[in-house]
Amino acid sequence: MKSCCVSIFYVLIVCFLSCTSKIDENQNEVANKNTIVESGKSISDAQEKPDLIVAYKLALKEENDSIRNKKLLDISYRFLKAKDSAMFLQSNKEARDLAISIEDSSGVAATYWDLAHYYHRYNREDSAYFYYDKAQKIYKNLNNDLTAGRLLLNMAIMQKNIRDYTGSEVTTMNAISLLKPLNEFRLLYKANNNLGIIYNELEDYEKAVYYYQNGLDYIRKAGDYQYLPSIWNNMGLVYHNHNNFNEAVEYFDKALNYNDSIQESDPKLFAMLIDNKANAKLHLKDTMGIYEQFNEALRIRKELNLESGVSINQLHLADYFLEKKDTIRAIDYAIKAKAIASRTKNTRDLLSSLKFLSLAVKDSALKYSRRYIEISDSLQKRERTVRNKFARIRFETDEYISETERLNDQVVRISIISLTVFLIFVLLYIIRGQRSKNKLIQQKHQAGQEIYNLVLAQQKLIQEERDKEKLRISRELHDGVLGSLFGLRISLDVMNEEDDDDSKKKRAEYIKGIQDIAEEIRLISHELNKSSQVDIDFNVLLQEFLSRQSDKIEVQLDMPNSIKWDSIENNVKINIYRIIQEATTNILKHSNASKATVLIEKLHEDLKIEIKDDGEGFDTEKRNFGIGLKNIKNRSRNIRGNLSITSGTEGTTISLCVKLKK
Repeated sequence: MKSCCVSIFYVLIVCFLSCTSKIDENQNEVANKNTIVESGKSISDAQEKPDLIVAYKLALKEENDSIRNKKLLDISYRFLKAKDSAMFLQSNKEARDLAISIEDSSGVAATYWDLAHYYHRYNREDSAYFYYDKAQKIYKNLNNDLTAGRLLLNMAIMQKNIRDYTGSEVTTMNAISLLKPLNEFRLLYKANNNLGIIYNELEDYEKAVYYYQNGLDYIRKAGDYQYLPSIWNNMGLVYHNHNNFNEAVEYFDKALNYNDSIQESDPKLFAMLIDNKANAKLHLKDTMGIYEQFNEALRIRKELNLESGVSINQLHLADYFLEKKDTIRAIDYAIKAKAIASRTKNTRDLLSSLKFLSLAVKDSALKYSRRYIEISDSLQKRERTVRNKFARIRFETDEYISETERLNDQVVRISIISLTVFLIFVLLYIIRGQRSKNKLIQQKHQAGQEIYNLVLAQQKLIQEERDKEKLRISRELHDGVLGSLFGLRISLDVMNEEDDDDSKKKRAEYIKGIQDIAEEIRLISHELNKSSQVDIDFNVLLQEFLSRQSDKIEVQLDMPNSIKWDSIENNVKINIYRIIQEATTNILKHSNASKATVLIEKLHEDLKIEIKDDGEGFDTEKRNFGIGLKNIKNRSRNIRGNLSITSGTEGTTISLCVKLKK
């Protein structure tokens, strides 16, 4: 019957542990690298209490309120550092009342900060959290984001310590949002370290490593390299909890080898590292030398009076001797750890020792199991109570914020109504003044309309003259140029079979006549170009040209985004048009393609043109290109474009990129 009960409670313990967050053996010691951020006031702790009391009495007699307020704040903090609770609370209240009376918001916030630190020292988490919250809101309203961020980080660490991981994560992220723009790298390291601990507890090891890596980056940016061994220790614990013991050992070694003098400079961290390394090696069944490491860590921690570390060491030694099948010594170390944990109210190690004893001491398994469950339930209730208090503080704060926003909205509405009434009076005044100006404005408008009509009439006359000029040029081309060309063609046909000197002479004269006609055409073209400045939609121009090729080959124009052609230089537009024209002509003549695509796209300040076909292609390494490709290259150079031509069995692609002027 007894063995049956032991088995039942063993199952209960295993189930309970699987449903709760895994607590790392060295988590409390890790927290010493992630402690509450203090105010940073530079005050010596060696100040004697009698001197402080004298200074306090002198400060009360100071007539200037601002100076008295400053002195009281300073003395209050000194009493806090001296651990004189009665005088601290008295002087803190004096300083706060005075700061409120002289409307010194920063002074009020400072007293709240000191109060929060005081309550945190005595494990009054709810009160500490309350005053941290009040202080950080004042600093936030004062736009002091640095101090507000520091206090939010304190609140986040407190939430993490009572296992309110979701709340701690949100608060930490809020702290980071304030500290990141300020490049406060040391505080950002602490914030990311806190997130790493949170995700390690939640067994999200990938995220834990991610935030520890962020912390490493901030350590390097801040130049605070003394924190590197600590964060490597934390990363080793993540891999340890993830059962990746080899990786854990590597990080512990990395931390131990970072500084040869770490044993002297930071014996607490050194003891933690060799203990963690030995524990990881124990899980790897590599027991060589680890007993000496456990004992070395235990010796250092006893010398430093680190009772939490001593109990951890003893539990590790219990695991070691259990692995060595020395049950008596294992139980002895577990009982010692339990005694220290009970005396120091270290529930974490107390639970670990009870768990170990319930499994190792078969005769007392039921007793240890019951005690384990009682303490675990009590701890959960306490943490739940504190979390609820934190939630109420946040809720009351949200209510305060909502009420403030409501009052602000009311002020805004009143302001809008007042402004509207004022604007109505101003508008009536403007309307009254405007009426007296309407007649003059109307007269000016009539005069302007008459001028506009005259301009329209003038433009009509100009257009009529332009049409007459076009008709004249057309007649000249038809009657003069075409007639001359026809006559020359007939004469040349007649003389085509003759090859005597007289015929050659006449042919030369006719050729000279053709040159004269060409010069006449050039002059007419030049005049026509000057006299016809008509705006043309460039898109329509391209579409009309490509549509004329559609009876020979399928040609598609693709413009994925809108292009303001009016803002592009005419020289660029005409060269692009000619390049497309030349490329399309080459496709029709030489490629035997069935389809071609013209892509025109504006990318930032660049204009990209791409002409593709699915034809036979050609050798791009050939130097003797035809006149068409040479024209394309010349035109691309004229507009300082980057041209590339690729060709193969799947077709040819001509790409042009033109930098547009801003």
